Amino acid sequence: MSVHAVLRQVVLSAAFLLPVLFPAGFLRAEAGPETPWQRIVVIGASASAGFNTGREAGRTANIARIIEAMLKVDHDKVVNVSSGFFFMNPRWMGTQSVRRAVEVKATLVVAIDFLFWFGYGPKSEERRLEDLDAGLQYLAGLKCPILLSRIPDMKASVGKMLSARQVPRPETLEKLNKRINAWASERKNVVMVPMAEFVDDLRAGKGVSVSDIVYPPGSIRKLLQRDELHPTLEGLAAVTALSFIKFCESNKKVSVDDFERRPLVIRERVIAAIRAAKKRPGKLPAKEALSGDSKESEKDG
Repeated sequence: MSVHAVLRQVVLSAAFLLPVLFPAGFLRAEAGPETPWQRIVVIGASASAGFNTGREAGRTANIARIIEAMLKVDHDKVVNVSSGFFFMNPRWMGTQSVRRAVEVKATLVVAIDFLFWFGYGPKSEERRLEDLDAGLQYLAGLKCPILLSRIPDMKASVGKMLSARQVPRPETLEKLNKRINAWASERKNVVMVPMAEFVDDLRAGKGVSVSDIVYPPGSIRKLLQRDELHPTLEGLAAVTALSFIKFCESNKKVSVDDFERRPLVIRERVIAAIRAAKKRPGKLPAKEALSGDSKESEKDG
């Protein structure tokens, strides 16, 4: 018998034996089409990195960790590329963040506070606009859906976390956000989320809602830290839930039923997961170790 004949016989035998060796219950089903939830990458600054949330949770709880606690559907580990050091060099950090998202073939990029330090920082008003254009150019390299926010008015943090030199003038902030709006309106993959508006309403003493959860007027300390710049753990969960809800309004491939929408429930899940991880012996699991939880990530401005 020739070699080709022998190989043919082996292949045919293997084909007949497959149902015996691997019954229907053990055969791997074909993977369905990917959804935007499959490979989420979080890029951004200190808010996304969970600045100071370790005081509440026992360990830094960044947006990546919050998303893990929210999602009810199958997905890969959420990749965290946010950093509390973003303010030190927004252009370099921005390019590295986007490059990482491209490398892992992100199906969704959460960039809620990505543009903040392109507009803020100790620089001229003209440089703020130039830096913003650079930040938007970096984001233009992403083809997957991007959850993006306008730049919020954070002048209330002057003297607490920010200096007056770091804050854009009101007219400059307006120009920055007009450019963001115009840029986003030309791109179908960009979804503008209401983070800036959420913060503005809190500062104005208004009540705010997340799905069917209503926070009454005067809830600012529940959702925003005393530095007047960073969200609390529940506030970060609220902003993330709001962003996902907004995303679902524009994308038929996802549903609000795919994730937990109640900020307080999300907060408790995150804390429970952190406590459970602390009880495990040995080193942090890979998922914990790659979440940017080092103390250094909380030393930002």
